[in-house]
Amino acid sequence: MDVLVALLMIILFVVLLIFVFSMALLTPIIGKKNLLFVVFMGFMVGIVGGAFFIAPLYDDVPVMARGFYQYTSNANETIGVEVSTNIDVTEFMDDVSKMDGVLEVYSSGIVVKTDPFSEQRKKLIQEKIPLIDENITSWKVNNSGTIILTAKKGYNPETAIKNLADWMMLTGGINTKYSMVKVSIVAESSKVDSIIKEISKEQIVVIGVQGPVEDKINWLKELLPSQNNIILLCGFLGIIIGLAGVFIDSIVTYVKDLRNKLLRR
Repeated sequence: MDVLVALLMIILFVVLLIFVFSMALLTPIIGKKNLLFVVFMGFMVGIVGGAFFIAPLYDDVPVMARGFYQYTSNANETIGVEVSTNIDVTEFMDDVSKMDGVLEVYSSGIVVKTDPFSEQRKKLIQEKIPLIDENITSWKVNNSGTIILTAKKGYNPETAIKNLADWMMLTGGINTKYSMVKVSIVAESSKVDSIIKEISKEQIVVIGVQGPVEDKINWLKELLPSQNNIILLCGFLGIIIGLAGVFIDSIVTYVKDLRNKLLRR
């Protein structure tokens, strides 16, 4: 949210509280019997102001905190991206590695979707994967046609996909429908947002960000009370402001007496 918009919403909420206070000042005219009306009015105005002016700002607290943490932290963040092999994954990784703030780019996983196959074929694939490509370090095979692979860091994921796809077609006539590479981008925390904005395009999906900044934001989200509680708190603030207006004379007199006592001492 824009800073000017945020300031405007805070000012409008303060104006509502001033309105409550002004109405409460009229109690000598409307009578003390209408104290309940002042309390009710203060609560309702606080609730409405909280819902329309404070709650939207409250939703932006994690966003503002993320921006602060990003520009004050020297830690690095890891951006998780899913890239379809319909584009040149190697070229994509090379281009990203040249972006300002990017420290490292590597493949962190491969998903291959094929035609379904039998349980016997599944066992055969599991046995042969280390022979098909020795750079594949781990794998999970489902006979519905989903194969999840992890290759050695720095190894070209497209080579691993091609080796597996060629072997399955030659030995079992199993067609590879599509494949996708999970790419991890290690970057300076202050550059994460600009990098995400640059790479967010067709066939590239940002699946998340991990690192110290995100850990702090998750901790902050758990610490913050719910939005409903904030709105309710605004309602009680309206009540307090209303009561302050009702008893303003007594409050001023008490403060003056207290000050005089302190001065005498």
